[in-house]
Amino acid sequence: ERKLAARHIDFVFEPNLDVNKIRDVEGNQVRFIAHRAPKATVARYAEQMRAGAAFPAIVVNERYEIIDGNTRWMAVQRNKIPTIAAYVCIDLSALQARSLSVELNQSHGLCMTEDEIRAFVTSAIEDGQVLDTKAYSRITGIRASTLARWVAAKHFEVRARSVGLAPEYLAPLADSVRAALNVAKLKEVFREVTALAVDARVPAAEIKSIVTEANAASSEVEALRVVAHARAHRSDTIKAIAAGFKSARRKSAGSALHIGGLLRFEVADLLDVSPEKQAEMFSRMARLQERLDRALTRARVEWDLGDTPEPKGLVGTLANDVA
Repeated sequence: ERKLAARHIDFVFEPNLDVNKIRDVEGNQVRFIAHRAPKATVARYAEQMRAGAAFPAIVVNERYEIIDGNTRWMAVQRNKIPTIAAYVCIDLSALQARSLSVELNQSHGLCMTEDEIRAFVTSAIEDGQVLDTKAYSRITGIRASTLARWVAAKHFEVRARSVGLAPEYLAPLADSVRAALNVAKLKEVFREVTALAVDARVPAAEIKSIVTEANAASSEVEALRVVAHARAHRSDTIKAIAAGFKSARRKSAGSALHIGGLLRFEVADLLDVSPEKQAEMFSRMARLQERLDRALTRARVEWDLGDTPEPKGLVGTLANDVA
């Protein structure tokens, strides 16, 4: 009753609802049909009922369509009991019923699977609702960040459909990639960068970088040029994937993450080392500098850097740090 009252749902408690009036109508529950009222659980509930155990009342709407309590309803019928206690909710939409079903299922009985919870999230987005991910995280036990990713992925799916991109074409894209793509501001940029993500199997981190640069462009033409440039750099990968080969994993995949991590540290952070470890740290930083210098030297020759500005020289950097 507290949960119904907290949601401002009008209801009537019916202690003896005729079980034959209750109907199972699709659209009011979040649990998949295959997971409703498992036979073993129904048998256990029925036995406990015969032994005198008291169970919570089921929940139905004013048309007696069940919202929560499938297993209890089946157990009562198994015991040939003609009535069951029920909360009859008044003026409840299908979406409100499913939302209530989420909370009730997670608070008692069998918890829902992630697929069932995601299906609810998807249906809520399709109905135009804005999901409070923190609130539903508390209800479902699913991380708010995961729920937010599901929401973003669904928004991406709806948006992709609106620009003519078929679900089958988008199948290779992970949720994290879909969420990153959905940040693209312009329609044509969204379409082109999505096509790039599919054709080149671009990971989420790289998509974020491309989309950020495109969003910062001064015009749509310039933004599309950013995407075209990213596609040109991945032409070999795109050809390989189109020919039925997997995208080769670059040796730099792991090192890129570590370099990105290092860039988050200021010079003072790197120098904040306990005295007993300073000699070892100095040696490791010197080795890293030597390796990066060699990599930069080769990159200047072997890579197509275009208009990429030259990094500051080591001497200039040291002079600035000392100053």
